[in-house]
Amino acid sequence: MLKVLIAFLLACVCTSAPAAASRSGDSATREPFHSKLGMHLIGAYTEGTRKMVRARMPVLKILDTHHDMIQAARDYKRYNPDGIVVLRCYTPVRYTLEDEPVATAERYWREHIWKQLGVLSEEDRRLIDYLEGTNEVGECPTWEDEASTEWFTKFSIRFVELCQQAGFRPVLGSIPVGNPGGENGGLAKILQFAPALRAAKKAGGALAYHAYTIKYTKDLEIEEHYSHRYRFWYRGFTGEYADLADLPLLLTEGGVDEYGDAEHSGWKARGSWRKYVDWLKWHDCELRKDPYVLGVTLYQQGCQAAWGGWRSFDHDVLADWFVWYWNEGARNACPQ
Repeated sequence: MLKVLIAFLLACVCTSAPAAASRSGDSATREPFHSKLGMHLIGAYTEGTRKMVRARMPVLKILDTHHDMIQAARDYKRYNPDGIVVLRCYTPVRYTLEDEPVATAERYWREHIWKQLGVLSEEDRRLIDYLEGTNEVGECPTWEDEASTEWFTKFSIRFVELCQQAGFRPVLGSIPVGNPGGENGGLAKILQFAPALRAAKKAGGALAYHAYTIKYTKDLEIEEHYSHRYRFWYRGFTGEYADLADLPLLLTEGGVDEYGDAEHSGWKARGSWRKYVDWLKWHDCELRKDPYVLGVTLYQQGCQAAWGGWRSFDHDVLADWFVWYWNEGARNACPQ
């Protein structure tokens, strides 16, 4: 199987290299993005990633601002000045309902976000299109109950204001797959969060969700509870919430997961590479049906090379396939 994969990837390189070279020119000749699949970088700027950032990848997420991540963003913007860069700063915090939300947002910004952004040059700060806030549910109150969502709303509104003042577009939520709980994909809690979403939209920002397939299926009745759960919310943005129907959505993590195990839950542990790319093409075509979706950043690329981590999720072996897909294959991937 590995020999077949290598042969296929080499063929992809041969067919995609001239196309990739022709697309690094000015905007008048640059190909539009044909896909909504992007990549989430962690740790190391690998040779595979160096190939990816030169292709027509629509969105790139970096974790933290150390040298490898910023260099990847620089190279990506050199080849894709119209592409999107999302930054999340790793923030090992745990706030509770006892912490006043507005003051806590200011402390969070000062001690964790600006601590990284403040040391960047102005040129490097301009690489960042969207700035993500707290991650999933481990850092502060979020969707546990009404009081938690009220806290998170106030915290998030202040985060939006701080992003705006610093010249960044905010990304709110970073909602883990299958959340919030409740009927209609947790719509009631999303609507309670609407004041923060409106603030983000006014600031040019976005909502974020983590779009993993858990059952590893192309059955939409199942996937709308997982990788496409956000559709419940956007169908619910009607009436007094209709102004949120075109709120940009960034899927800031995505791909294949089962129960969050770095060695056994990712795509490498759940079947062949052919099964994975087949699912990715289906997922991409579904995402393209939703105009508010800016893209998904597949988790992850680089962590295995940096620390030996998240090996079953790593995408380096598929780098040439992604280059081919972004530059050529995505054009005709979806049924008409």
